[in-house]
Amino acid sequence: MKTNRVARILFLAAVAVVSAKLLLSVFHKDLSAAYEKEIILGDWTRQRAEAVMEKAGGIRDPGAKIEFLSEKFLGTPYAENTLGGAADRREVLTVNLSGLDCFTYVDYVEAMRRSGGFAEFLKNLAAVRYRDAAVRWEKRRHFFSDWASGDGKNVRDATAEIGGKLAVTEKKRLNGKADGSLWLPGIDVVERDVSYIPSERLGPEILDAVRTGDYLGIYSDRDGLDVSHTGIAVRKNGKLYLRHASSRHRRVLDEDLAVYMKKKPGLVVYRPDGP
Repeated sequence: MKTNRVARILFLAAVAVVSAKLLLSVFHKDLSAAYEKEIILGDWTRQRAEAVMEKAGGIRDPGAKIEFLSEKFLGTPYAENTLGGAADRREVLTVNLSGLDCFTYVDYVEAMRRSGGFAEFLKNLAAVRYRDAAVRWEKRRHFFSDWASGDGKNVRDATAEIGGKLAVTEKKRLNGKADGSLWLPGIDVVERDVSYIPSERLGPEILDAVRTGDYLGIYSDRDGLDVSHTGIAVRKNGKLYLRHASSRHRRVLDEDLAVYMKKKPGLVVYRPDGP
């Protein structure tokens, strides 16, 4: 009897150890899923953001919804490096609506397009900006083509569909400079095919196929980069505009796309799907 009692005690102790390890594992997994937030609203308020997203929810066409949301940022000052971050720093989910660069602008618009309220916007921003919604430096979508690559992509690449035989595809080693160094330390070099339509081939037929709400990238011919700039296509009064956060004009504004593309290498077109 004594032997059986000892064996039972040892068995229960072993079960307790295993259960504790499982609980600890789950605890650590939950901890790793948590992340800090930094929210700077500028002229916005949560109430205004909620009202804008609620109104946008009644717009079924994704392009029209993007046009509506992106218009709310017209005139917003241009600001560089609002996200910060580095391989040796803890990543923070940053919302800074007081100043935008070309990439944070499209980040916020796309996250708002998917959202009906502010809490949902924060959740969707993490999913738009980071692969697997994991707020970590190495998971951030640093390159525009990250939006259209891998699982959980934000958009589909419509460049070849629009450009047809006029489109060109280049094999890129993203993040790798010509001298062997990296644009972004802590981020692996990724080989990826990047399609674009050369600017000299952007005739009326091509531009007519670009839709309001398409996300646009200005192709870069530099080693290690896919695009040098991003924005949103908006068609008004029969003319196609690039709506973007401009470093030159220091604000979000609309510019004639055909004029803007002169002397640029080419155009990348990504298209949102669904509502």
